[in-house]
Amino acid sequence: MTDSPPASVKRAWTQGELIVAALLGGASMLLVELRFEHREVLGETWRAWLPLVYSALLIVGGGAALLRFRRGGRRVLGVLFGLAVVIGALGLWFHSDGHPLRALGQLGGAWWIPLGKDGGVKIGSQPPTLAPAAFLGIGLIGLLACRKV
Repeated sequence: MTDSPPASVKRAWTQGELIVAALLGGASMLLVELRFEHREVLGETWRAWLPLVYSALLIVGGGAALLRFRRGGRRVLGVLFGLAVVIGALGLWFHSDGHPLRALGQLGGAWWIPLGKDGGVKIGSQPPTLAPAAFLGIGLIGLLACRKV
């Protein structure tokens, strides 16, 4: 006979589960922000829908998988967080018009532009290059939280 707790006793969440729950909460806020930031471009290109659809999938699918974390949910979450890395990389590509290194150089060059000058770049003329890196962060942290130790 084993001394297992009765079925009515809830088990404590693991650190990985808590991190995943926090990431899903962050993805919820990101979804709301993305819907606002992409409001104009959603009617212009299919690419603007990628982070919105993915975020909704992560929240719904990830929430369901989190409830079954120890019974296959960890693997589902691993796939979803791996997809976040892909979405983040695609976003960096799209936000930089296919030239991420040039865009990163432009961002770094901003440190040498005198204060109050635009450096030849019109405000709002291009999407924020590093904004999609939020998905890279969510994905990498999520993958770490889902790994078996």
